[in-house]
Amino acid sequence: MVQIVSEKIDNKNLNNQDLIDFKLNNLKDKVERILLIQPIQVDETEIDVGIALNRRYYMYPPYGLGILNKVVKNNNYTSDVLDLNFEVFEYIHTQKKVSSKDLTNCWQKKLNEMLELFKPDLVGVSCTFTMNHKNMMDIFKVVKNFDNEIITVAGGVHVSNATEIVLKDGPNIDFTNTYEAETSFVDFLKYINGEKDTELSQISFMYENEFHQILNRRLPEGDDLNIIPDFGKLKLDKLTDLGEIGTFRYWRAKDSKGSAVLAKKGCRARCSFCSVRNFNGKGVRAKSVKTIVDEIQSLKENYGINHITWLDDDLFSNTDETIELFNEIVKRKLNITWDASNGLIASAAVAHPELIVAAEASGCIGAYFGIESGNDQILKAVHKPSGVKHYRKLGPLMNKHPNIFTRGFLMIGFPDETLSQVLDTINVSIEMGLDWYTVQLLTPLPSTEIYDQMVDAGKAKKNELNLKGEGFTMFSVRESERQRKIEKDNKRENKDFVNLLNKNKEHVPSQKELNDLWFLTDYEINYKPIFGQNDKNKLLKLECFLTDVSDRMTRDNPLSNYFLGVVKEKLGKKDEASQRKKIVKDYLTKSDYWVQRFKTLNLN
Repeated sequence: MVQIVSEKIDNKNLNNQDLIDFKLNNLKDKVERILLIQPIQVDETEIDVGIALNRRYYMYPPYGLGILNKVVKNNNYTSDVLDLNFEVFEYIHTQKKVSSKDLTNCWQKKLNEMLELFKPDLVGVSCTFTMNHKNMMDIFKVVKNFDNEIITVAGGVHVSNATEIVLKDGPNIDFTNTYEAETSFVDFLKYINGEKDTELSQISFMYENEFHQILNRRLPEGDDLNIIPDFGKLKLDKLTDLGEIGTFRYWRAKDSKGSAVLAKKGCRARCSFCSVRNFNGKGVRAKSVKTIVDEIQSLKENYGINHITWLDDDLFSNTDETIELFNEIVKRKLNITWDASNGLIASAAVAHPELIVAAEASGCIGAYFGIESGNDQILKAVHKPSGVKHYRKLGPLMNKHPNIFTRGFLMIGFPDETLSQVLDTINVSIEMGLDWYTVQLLTPLPSTEIYDQMVDAGKAKKNELNLKGEGFTMFSVRESERQRKIEKDNKRENKDFVNLLNKNKEHVPSQKELNDLWFLTDYEINYKPIFGQNDKNKLLKLECFLTDVSDRMTRDNPLSNYFLGVVKEKLGKKDEASQRKKIVKDYLTKSDYWVQRFKTLNLN
């Protein structure tokens, strides 16, 4: 049944569908032409052109919009996709020297040209991440200024997680269509076009400053899942010329062209810090193996794509189907490489090592695993499906597959997490011996269990958006920017940060201490073990990764250059090691902060 959230307004007995009709009275009376838009991934005023030219920003195709575009076309609507993220970064790579004003002019010009040329009746914007919030609002403002009667609809993960906040902050948004919209969006179009007996679902809106919502969630299943996206005129073959897809660029063939594919929606896990379950519902729904491999084959034949990043949150769900998928890639001789940058479930890999064998055979070169913590109490509290016993088995398992670059997601700063528990994470991670780890500070996301817990505990503010995107794992610039901020803010009295771990082990770090603890945890897990590393394969992996970090990702980071020098020394490349030492010395003459950090860490 449709859930009616508000029944009365202005003393009239009007239900939500009546109110929708009132809103539609001032808008287009028929929808035939639909424009779907992906916003810029960050505010254009915060884009670093140098970083962009180094291809460090992400350049994922607008996958959800591609699916939606195909669905509405299948229902006889005229539609197209405009990827403003692509347009802006293509402009940067073309012009080389641009200002934030230039970038604003760029996307607004592209949008206005498209509005003039395409003449849409409805414009939909997909906002995946909270840091895209402002960009989405700016787009809707341009659309309404162009033609106030165009129906505007917001969707995507961020909008689904913070629907009421988005609508109250978005006077130019007529409706939101939340969660997976393939079914509900088409129903909404039918309703707008006069089919008033259509059952609406997943639609929210504001009326007279009040929030209204029709829930009745309808997620696509079965044949509705087997859709290959249509990206319109988007130049998919240019994506990795402009930015990154996945996190394993350094481990791919130099001439590879990448894109992304989604095989399965949802996740078996119910991690309290993750919003996947809110967006996708419980469990996992999979496309057919044929559809998935057809999609990969189409990408290869039509765009020259030879590397795939899986967008899946639980790629290893259903072992038999997953192995069938990998085997089909081999059977068709697609000769692609792929990575799992969103993370794999460790316990699934440990329970079914044949998954890793089949993965490698089908082209796997990189895999992230969601580790989060090395303490079972923390893992249990956040409902992780894996425990320390699985992690201790994962390292030796993956070391049998040296062609796969393995990385782990780690978090610190969980509610009431003690220094002792952080030490457990450090020690277990070192024991596992994955090739590298990404260490993050926990940032609670709306519509997650841990967000509600932290609001109740007074450690987070309800309805406050984190517009800077901190805690967002797929924003590749984040870690280096965090370090820059620490460097800038800390000219600094805390010269003794290394002693943080020597405090009372039951001490719960303050927010201020967490920044130093993040740096120290990263150092202890990733860098310090390099001194004792003598495995040639591991050293070659580290050389490849640290070269990418030092020469492309964070050219002004003396720590990565220092340890790259250590690695090259171990590999017998003494001249190259000396060059790295010189880079470090030169940088240390410019930064008292790093001089102090090196002294504290006893780095010569």
